[in-house]
Amino acid sequence: MPTSKKQLTKLNQAKKVKAEELAKQAAAGSDSAKKKLKKLEKKLK
Repeated sequence: MPTSKKQLTKLNQAKKVKAEELAKQAAAGSDSAKKKLKKLEKKLK
């Protein structure tokens, strides 16, 4: 588990990038992408 602020910021950045990709897939009509996006958004909050 990362403890430093720098590591946490890096992880959150990666999650945001992944969320953007999933959002594009969900917009294209992918149901599995929509489910993954919901889970990721919960983690980001």
